Amino acid sequence: CCLARILANYKNFFEQKSALKEKLLARGYKCLFLLKFYCKLNPIEMYWAYCKNLYRQVWKTTFNDVTRQAAFKALDSCPLDTLRRYINRASRFMDAYRKGLSVKQAAWCVKKQSGYRTI
Repeated sequence: CCLARILANYKNFFEQKSALKEKLLARGYKCLFLLKFYCKLNPIEMYWAYCKNLYRQVWKTTFNDVTRQAAFKALDSCPLDTLRRYINRASRFMDAYRKGLSVKQAAWCVKKQSGYRTI
């Protein structure tokens, strides 16, 4: 704990890139490591949440043909404009994190960018 914190504060340890990142940069590629799972960076998760919300609004007693049809209807009912908004939102979060903003700063920035009067 303490040793790891001390080493992390040293400049040469802090600025050291991983071996994978160094190899990719040496070949001319850009490398950006994202979290393993982060729903704000994945438009598919936003779409899935939209569909689950619609499906939950259907009255269900048992899983039969009616509820199965409701599931398929919920998956097909997301408008294309909404999907585009999800993709734009995810790209705004990626851009904010790429610029080094914290989670709170990124959320504020994305909210401002998607508003009527943007900054």
